[in-house]
Amino acid sequence: MDLNPTVIAIPLYFLLMGIELLINKIQHTRLYRLNDAITNINIGATQQVIGVLLKLIPIAIYEIVYHNFSFQWIDNSQFNWWVFWAAFIGWDFCYYWAHRMSHEINLLWSGHVVHHQSEEYNLSVALRQSWFQGIWTAPFYLPLALIGFDTTTIILVSGLNLIYQYWIHTEMIQKMGILEWVMNTPSHHRVHHGRNPEYIDKNHAGVFIIWDRMFGTFQPEVAKPVYGITTPVASWNPVWANFAHFETIYGQLKEARSFTDYFKILFYKPGWSAKMAGYVPIPEVQRDKTPKYDTYSPTTVNYYVLFQYLITTVYIATYLFSQNEMAMTPKIVGAALIVIACLNMGGLFEKKKWSYWIEWLRFPMSIALLVVVFTIPMYVLWLNIGAMLISWAWLFSFRGYLQK
Repeated sequence: MDLNPTVIAIPLYFLLMGIELLINKIQHTRLYRLNDAITNINIGATQQVIGVLLKLIPIAIYEIVYHNFSFQWIDNSQFNWWVFWAAFIGWDFCYYWAHRMSHEINLLWSGHVVHHQSEEYNLSVALRQSWFQGIWTAPFYLPLALIGFDTTTIILVSGLNLIYQYWIHTEMIQKMGILEWVMNTPSHHRVHHGRNPEYIDKNHAGVFIIWDRMFGTFQPEVAKPVYGITTPVASWNPVWANFAHFETIYGQLKEARSFTDYFKILFYKPGWSAKMAGYVPIPEVQRDKTPKYDTYSPTTVNYYVLFQYLITTVYIATYLFSQNEMAMTPKIVGAALIVIACLNMGGLFEKKKWSYWIEWLRFPMSIALLVVVFTIPMYVLWLNIGAMLISWAWLFSFRGYLQK
């Protein structure tokens, strides 16, 4: 069992999302779009799966600093509430600066931009997390290692910090009175996700909004935000979402004419242009007039993707809750199968021909790999075969749509 609180809280995430979806349905608020929500969740799912392989990097860096350079000012021999709260507040303070710099340094923005790409604002957006952000931001938390907070404590408080931030990704909750002065709330975080010029790079707090008030980045919610980024990613592809900004940086670097230009492109705020020798202006937006990226897919395709999403979710949950007992080869194979499934859902939404043919092939490949690499009961094998046959029949029914 993975002791990371963010993994343990997965059932809670889906319960709260279900409640929000129900309220959304009753109130006809149209906060969710199927293609956007599934993409958000798939990006979060692949982040967790890839994180099984990549999370060792920031943890290893922290462990090295803690064991070799720590001042050992903290007694970690037994659990102490004072130590816990000091670590929790210390992590949130470091999170503020890691988050703020992820908005103010273009190279670091490549690891955070993924979270801001959705043009909706609901609980599924909270799950939309970058594969690489943990690596970029790892150095910001090393002061905690120097002070002497051990790795186990840090994993606990970092997970609880992230869990807190889940519920603030909603439009269902408005202003919260006196709480707005101290805590990060849905209203404050809506501002953070807005691409209105006055909302850009504001409200970086994780749990305590006091950091933004102290360091001059606080902005109250006035106008309703327009969500997303100034240059939309325009894709439902969860893999491309993690690499799109690297292409943007590459295009910016091709315009550089000096070492100074290279430096500014990488380490100034996103949007610095060597060609313009300055920042690209932030476009004005209006809530009811700014178009959102969307694609059309018939109902049968939408239901097919939803069916594949439900199947994949079972595999993801099983993978995350059992990966501690897996050898490295099953971990890599399992991660690859999940990423391909999530990638293909985006391809089907975007009417990509390759997604149709990959969809036919991935079922027998997945079953073969499950049999060869994993030890599975016979009933699980037959359930997979049944899901494959249903999916193949369904695929055949809308072959014309994807082959046009």
